[in-house]
Amino acid sequence: MNVIKFCSDLVRCKSVTPIDDGAIDYISEFLKNLGFETQILEFSEKGRTVRNLFAKFERGEGANLGFLGHSDVVPAGDGWDSDPFEPIIQEGFLIGRGVADMKSGISAFCCAVSKFIKEKSFNGSIRVFITGDEEVGSYQGIQSVLDWAKAKGEIPDDCLVGEPSSDKEVGDRVFLGHRGSINVQAKSVGEQLHVAFSRNNTNSLAQICGYITAMKNYEWKYEDKRFPKTNLEPTLLFTGNYAQNVIPGESSANLNIRFGADYDSDQIKSILSEKAKQFGIGLNFIVNGESYFCDNERLKSLMASAIKNAIGLTPRFSAEAGTSDGRFMIKYCNVIEFGVPVEMMHRSNEKVKIDDLRKLENIYFEFLKLYFNA
Repeated sequence: MNVIKFCSDLVRCKSVTPIDDGAIDYISEFLKNLGFETQILEFSEKGRTVRNLFAKFERGEGANLGFLGHSDVVPAGDGWDSDPFEPIIQEGFLIGRGVADMKSGISAFCCAVSKFIKEKSFNGSIRVFITGDEEVGSYQGIQSVLDWAKAKGEIPDDCLVGEPSSDKEVGDRVFLGHRGSINVQAKSVGEQLHVAFSRNNTNSLAQICGYITAMKNYEWKYEDKRFPKTNLEPTLLFTGNYAQNVIPGESSANLNIRFGADYDSDQIKSILSEKAKQFGIGLNFIVNGESYFCDNERLKSLMASAIKNAIGLTPRFSAEAGTSDGRFMIKYCNVIEFGVPVEMMHRSNEKVKIDDLRKLENIYFEFLKLYFNA
């Protein structure tokens, strides 16, 4: 199978979370034809059902490699110059929603595995995990799939996550971990008044802006240099008040904080809550994941050699990205993350270089050869 065709076919599946639109079946059928045992796993909660795929290929006793990807994509949004779900090739790029995040990784790995199984002798097993709700929390996706896999004894020794990781060009950066992430909903209650009769401590908007400023200027410790420094960013400010001469009685804000191994989520929540008391702010937290780092020298060496052998680059290893489903897999096995450049993730006119797709397939093929000593 040509990797460009594979990726194009996946893009035509309008798999906006939690809709699957045939993506899981397409991947399943491809792997089944290679000799994989495949199983569709559906998990439901509150009226929402998510389809996932588990596939396994075994050839004798040996190493056990997992591949993790997600077939769901974010909504297309506005600003496209073409139909986001009808992929086109233009000026050396494949364009369509999901080509970067992360149908490129799935396509390249599947095609690399196909070539590897057909051309190389090896002993070991390959397990493929494809999930359908990575973009909205992974509750009925990888979290439920891993509970199932643990009960069935299907956890791999190591796992390659095919998420975008490269920086300026494919192969120049590999992720060994991610910072933790917490979403914070902040709320301030004051008193709605005419601006001419304002009183101290009554302006909810001033209170919440003061809190945001204080937390933006907070001096976070920075001792673990494997990760970027902890940072907090406001993402939404709302009062519901559109009159220019009225002090809003209630204001709210959404914040997101990313943190490395200097803190865990409970410590972050404690710091945010203590400061919030000074401004009369109420907080609600959603923890998206803790920070993690997998400094496995064997996986690092194998990936560096695979990239060097395939395209001649020497990658740098980093933990500077956002969250991925790797944060759940790391609880069970070693994890390394590598894919196309991150720049076009979630953007309109999402695109990947045709040449990068082919390079990614070749790198995955080299990685398979080295991992199984084939």
